[in-house]
Amino acid sequence: MSEKSTLQYFDTNMTPTLQVDASLKGLGASLTQDGHPVAFASKSLSDAETRYACIERELLAIVFGVQRFHTYLYGRHFQILTDHKPLVMIMQKPLTKAPPRLQRMLLKLQGYHFNLEYKPGKEMALADTLSRLPSKLNDSTIDLDTRVHTVRFTKERLDIIREETKKDQCLITLTSTIINGWPDSIKDLPEEIRSYWSYRDELSMEDGLIFKGERVIIPNSQKQTILDQLHYAHQGVEKTKLRARDSVYWNQINQDIEKLVKSCPICQEHQPSQQKETLRPHEIPQRPWEVLGTDLFHFQGAEYLLVADYYSKYFVVRKLGQNTSSSTV
Repeated sequence: MSEKSTLQYFDTNMTPTLQVDASLKGLGASLTQDGHPVAFASKSLSDAETRYACIERELLAIVFGVQRFHTYLYGRHFQILTDHKPLVMIMQKPLTKAPPRLQRMLLKLQGYHFNLEYKPGKEMALADTLSRLPSKLNDSTIDLDTRVHTVRFTKERLDIIREETKKDQCLITLTSTIINGWPDSIKDLPEEIRSYWSYRDELSMEDGLIFKGERVIIPNSQKQTILDQLHYAHQGVEKTKLRARDSVYWNQINQDIEKLVKSCPICQEHQPSQQKETLRPHEIPQRPWEVLGTDLFHFQGAEYLLVADYYSKYFVVRKLGQNTSSSTV
């Protein structure tokens, strides 16, 4: 059915709903109103798109559906339904928190006004079916800017990190989970990658590397090398952490940086020589009025004497006359 003939079934007074889904084979999208389908579309994944992480394929399905039904959706408020919970989470965060490829997809959605909601896949049969049996006539790659400017490593260092990532058993499991999708509960995750659960929506794959937002996740065998590079200038704990926040990440990276700086002989030798003296509290008195504290203060044009008992905290205030000599006090 042509788009022109389909428009006659589209009620402009009703809020449209776009249901989208993605699988390892393709993308599916269906446009509905009041529970009735108005239009639907699907596309096969290109060779490059088959290597996207699960959350990237799900967001790509939204981009595909919105662009395919641009005539119906642009300039209107509409609802998008997805069966991928982490996608709803990343939509609620600042754009800079998203991985680079997700950022490029999100930028393509900036001109549309919609709400994204989660709905189980079993309740979106049409979009789910379309993604599993996509059109083979449409397998073109959706245009995205594929340049990456956020990695601050030499080519040789990137190759080493890429190879070590393939050997790290924890990162191998994490890679498989990112590509195939996260389970609904942390209990269904392997024990070694449960620490990544809280920021799972920020993880993505790019050219054999795992990213948390714009930061490369470093395999265990390369942590010490990266720590030495971060602390090369011996700039202290906070400056070293700031350098790490721009480029690299692993679990407990802040604790490792603190431990490294505290054990660095050069940093210890050149730390401030005049340390602050430790506070020495006074001894607690054994009875009232055994130890007293006194002071003078000025208030509303008059001088006052304050006497306080260290034991009971009871205080006495007496107003002094014009003469505040030591004998008067």
